[in-house]
Amino acid sequence: MAIGFNPSPTHITILGSGFIADGKIITCAHLLNNLSEDQIKNLKANVMVEHTGKDLEKYQWMPISLFEDKKDIKNDVAVFEFLEKPANLQELNLKMGDSENIEIGQNIYFIGFPYAAQLMNDGFGVTLVVNKGIVSNIKRDGTDPELKRNWFIIDAISNPGNSGCPLINAETNEVIGVMSISFRTPSQVMKELDIREPMHIAGAKPINLVKELLK
Repeated sequence: MAIGFNPSPTHITILGSGFIADGKIITCAHLLNNLSEDQIKNLKANVMVEHTGKDLEKYQWMPISLFEDKKDIKNDVAVFEFLEKPANLQELNLKMGDSENIEIGQNIYFIGFPYAAQLMNDGFGVTLVVNKGIVSNIKRDGTDPELKRNWFIIDAISNPGNSGCPLINAETNEVIGVMSISFRTPSQVMKELDIREPMHIAGAKPINLVKELLK
């Protein structure tokens, strides 16, 4: 799902992505950066409510709210819930895995809404995008091996708008992380424009950090 808010009655600003797991909406805490209190209170999720045919989907914006103030700024994860969960919500049946069992070289994929506003403006409508890659490195919160994992470094291109989308184990289809950052470099092709070119390096927060937040 895409996550955004209405700056005016006729416009929507899309901040990033999210997903449903264990009945809650998981996303990145940094999507709340630079938002006013009123904007946070008026956040919405663009969710699939109808699947008509092989390639036809219908989406609807629905109000959400922060779940019991469950956000972890340091680890960049946040948990939301629907103000009123729709009966016709088409959920991806995502199960949270154990991110401690993941090793370097694990095949992964992630599903989000990169450049969602741009694609809508270009006439593509709501476009869910799937990317694949591998876990290329794993970081812990410090040098002590007993400390928890706090980063998966991903060998894949992740574009703006993927923040908050699920990182999924390709073998088990379980969520093992939340896509958080992508590394980008100034354009070498069009230096006069403010374009940042994606690198094959992205970062995701291990899903066990979300589990701790839900305790």
